[in-house]
Amino acid sequence: MKLIGFLLLSLTMGVAQAQQAPSADAPPASNGMAAVTDNGPADAVREIRKVAADYNAAMARKDSSALLDFYFDGNVPVIGSVAPASYALMFSASKGKAPKVFSSPAKQAVQGDTNPKATVEKVSNLSVQTDGAIATVQYDYAIPQGHGHTFWTLVHTTDAWKITSIVYSINLASLDKK
Repeated sequence: MKLIGFLLLSLTMGVAQAQQAPSADAPPASNGMAAVTDNGPADAVREIRKVAADYNAAMARKDSSALLDFYFDGNVPVIGSVAPASYALMFSASKGKAPKVFSSPAKQAVQGDTNPKATVEKVSNLSVQTDGAIATVQYDYAIPQGHGHTFWTLVHTTDAWKITSIVYSINLASLDKK
């Protein structure tokens, strides 16, 4: 879904810089899922970290069926909010027509994430908080168009951990310090 948001931003603005790769000053990113700080029962944390790693792997494979299975249902909200500096640029370039928030159900977000043009997120600083019944996952992400922070909420069903919402920020790479 993040790629769709970034593409819509660049189309709305007509700004080619949105396609630049993150600069050296952009937040560090890696494909590793090393913990920043986890909190909760060790078995639950381990299961949730596996969900995050498997989700990222399904994105890399462009496996829409597998991705959708991570969600509680296809209507789970996936919402991106454009960071202030990025929005100011977009708003100005689009003459006030740029959206501040992108919202879609999981079934639509998965279509964006499996688009052939979608790039796999480089995830860093992943953290899990859980009591064994509910959880949050948060991490920093980077893609060539930009970077931001993502939060998931999850519930533990009788079968598995399921995502109940995703929110993420959008920061255009073109605004990273050069």
